[in-house]
Amino acid sequence: MASFRKSTAVRPDLQPARAAWHATVFERHACGARVLLWCLFLFLSAQAAADVEWRRGEVAKFIDGDTLVLHSGETIRLVGINTPEMATDDRPAEPLALEARDALAAQLADGQVLIEDAPQPRDRYGRTLAYLFRTDGASVQEALLGKGLASAVVILPNDRYLDRFIRAEQAAHRAERGIWALPYYAPAPAGEIRGGYQFVRARLSRIEMGKKWFAFSVEKDLVILVRRSEWEAGFAYPPGALDQATIAVRGWFSKKKARVTLVINHPFMLERCGIDPQRLCSGD
Repeated sequence: MASFRKSTAVRPDLQPARAAWHATVFERHACGARVLLWCLFLFLSAQAAADVEWRRGEVAKFIDGDTLVLHSGETIRLVGINTPEMATDDRPAEPLALEARDALAAQLADGQVLIEDAPQPRDRYGRTLAYLFRTDGASVQEALLGKGLASAVVILPNDRYLDRFIRAEQAAHRAERGIWALPYYAPAPAGEIRGGYQFVRARLSRIEMGKKWFAFSVEKDLVILVRRSEWEAGFAYPPGALDQATIAVRGWFSKKKARVTLVINHPFMLERCGIDPQRLCSGD
């Protein structure tokens, strides 16, 4: 029976040939690896694209800077941002509310919109929560953030595109565009909370860690609530790290008599002044 074992010794005159052969084999494997990586990239890109589904809508009217109605009757709330509030029967419009609505209308001037439903696609009012895009693929939310006519917000699980939204907001903030140029939108102390969506800056004075909720208090004026399960899942530091800390928060404040409550579920909504990336605390 013939043996397939061969001597590992190589004649000197065969060394260049052997080297060339190894180089050829390496190039073939490298080429194959590149093809494999390219195929993998295309596959993953296709998978990512498959996870995002756009549907087309036709706009009937614009309610405010972050809400519109389609001809089908569907009301859509732009998720991931908040814009100044329009006037109601009991309060005047906030500064730049009309400008935000007009900017939204200008983004969708042709009346056509591409709609990407959010992971949690409905709010408590029955509106569709969605990311909107122009027909050229440009993000409507990013455009409003970049103009300083919106601020970024996160209510889990709707945190898609957060990094992009933060970058757009920061660019507007640094340039002092829109809301970032007005004292009305500067972070207020706990004793000057208007209610509704607002930026607030305060020093925490008390922490209560219950079985279901963590409660962070600012004297008797303000309580910030985070579910224990959501804190443990998303926050990178222990709640005790906020003891006597100066923070800035954003969100919808519920005001009942002298007590104000804010519920959040994502670390972006709570900034530790002097520690986290300085956004609302940037005046330090």
